[in-house]
Amino acid sequence: MNVGDVIVAVDRLAPFALAEPWDHVGLQVGSPHDGLSNDAAASAGARPVVLVALEVSDAALEEAGRLGARAIVAHHPLIFDPLERLSDDTAAGRLALRAARQGIAVIAAHTNLDKARGGIADVVAALLGLEAVQPLQPAAADVLKLVGFVPEDDADLVRQALFAVGAGVIGEYEHCSWSVGGQGTFFGRHGTTPAAGVAGRDETVAELRMEVVFPRRLRRRVVAAYIAAHPYEEPAFDLVPVENEIASLGLGRLGVLPAPLSLVALADEVAAVLRLPSVRYAGDGAREVLRVAVLPGSGAEAIARGVAQVADVLVTGDVKYHEARAAQAQGLALIDAPHGWTEQEAMLRWAERLADALGPGVTVETFRDPAVGVWSAAGSLAAAAAAPPVSPPVSAARAPGGATGSPASEAGRTASRDDDRHRLYADGGARGNPGPAGIGARLVNAAGQVVEEVADYIGTATNNVAEYQALLTGLEAALDRGVERLDVFLDSELVVHQVNGRYKVKAAVLKPLHRQACLLLSKFHEVDVRHIPREQNAAADALVNQAIDAATR
Repeated sequence: MNVGDVIVAVDRLAPFALAEPWDHVGLQVGSPHDGLSNDAAASAGARPVVLVALEVSDAALEEAGRLGARAIVAHHPLIFDPLERLSDDTAAGRLALRAARQGIAVIAAHTNLDKARGGIADVVAALLGLEAVQPLQPAAADVLKLVGFVPEDDADLVRQALFAVGAGVIGEYEHCSWSVGGQGTFFGRHGTTPAAGVAGRDETVAELRMEVVFPRRLRRRVVAAYIAAHPYEEPAFDLVPVENEIASLGLGRLGVLPAPLSLVALADEVAAVLRLPSVRYAGDGAREVLRVAVLPGSGAEAIARGVAQVADVLVTGDVKYHEARAAQAQGLALIDAPHGWTEQEAMLRWAERLADALGPGVTVETFRDPAVGVWSAAGSLAAAAAAPPVSPPVSAARAPGGATGSPASEAGRTASRDDDRHRLYADGGARGNPGPAGIGARLVNAAGQVVEEVADYIGTATNNVAEYQALLTGLEAALDRGVERLDVFLDSELVVHQVNGRYKVKAAVLKPLHRQACLLLSKFHEVDVRHIPREQNAAADALVNQAIDAATR
């Protein structure tokens, strides 16, 4: 597998053609032909590694080197402003040179990933449990339609040729086309060799009018495939611009909460799911909100575009004073979360989709860079609350039970340190679903020593409730021991994908458990929740059975 395969996978998930005209996405350092494994790793049979990060930094390159990664997929482009020369006298030039020297390719997925299905905005919307989600600013379809006329007997061959080069994709559906029968006529002049009929006389042929759409960037490839597969010497076709808006693509997301929440409660939840000690909000904290607009990163420009007409609150970052005043005048509440932390959390969770796209032959690792929290806090939240209010009123919503330190205080930590990292294996189960239920949790330190085991009977419950209770118990045990860096392993795909924001939480009984889990996860400096097969979680499963057996004998 090579870098080009990673580029193809990213393009399928977040087509580069979706990027804004001013943006710079795709391959920025390296060659598509570069391999993902060095010779030593390949000969040892090690799987190639791709690293996903918010941006390329010295710390990210160090982590890539430690992991043996030969490609970094970053949200923020490394090369954004044009470089007059490739030297180390600029930050971008120095990092690009370092990546090249280390043999690490850099691929950027920026505004294309902001707009894509399942991209940055969708991840944040899922973390907040939004329903009826749609783009806040739908993307215009940069699409062409090929209308061709093909003999009936050759239609399938031509269709397959078009599909093979990327035509016929509509959303999550491939091989899309439309056709209707008709008659084609022609008169072949001297020297022609018609595929049907003979030259020198009028001919009528049963044909299909075939229509298929494709991204404008594939124009040359699609036309060439059509002509090559068509049996005629002079195939007839039209290219028609399609000016539709794509209902499922675009910047930001708009959705509704399962039930109204106070503004301060929603701000608390934003802080929790983004694993932040606090976020700030503008508006009446007691006001109930239902319609939520999400623009991760920097999206305050939506205020001037009239987002107040469709949303009660805008969740975004980098909001300036006058923008907040304008929102206040429009009756729009604001939740302002740090730009980098919002996008980083979503990017690292999106990495699961990239891993699925690349398949089991590639390991996708993530890098959580604490340095993205460039601001530090002075004083305390209590002092800030006691200070005279500014106008518009901006308050701090703190994740319940969250840490009081600022994200920037973690800048001295590096993701490559494993000497204090713990592992938590948790499992829950019920006999009967619902039925007698138990939980098991096993905490292991970096040296591989079991430092705590929990086996508890929780009464009658469902399997999913037991899985969540096991996770909560294990997280609390880790926090009680002062663990700051934790890898969590569960065999419940549902719980893993819900806490990672990939699945929505629909069951009412699970929503408070999910919220509590997110709050506990926010207290760790670094935490990763992963799914493992049941057989790899046998020790925790044994604790579950031990608890149920002891209670039901």
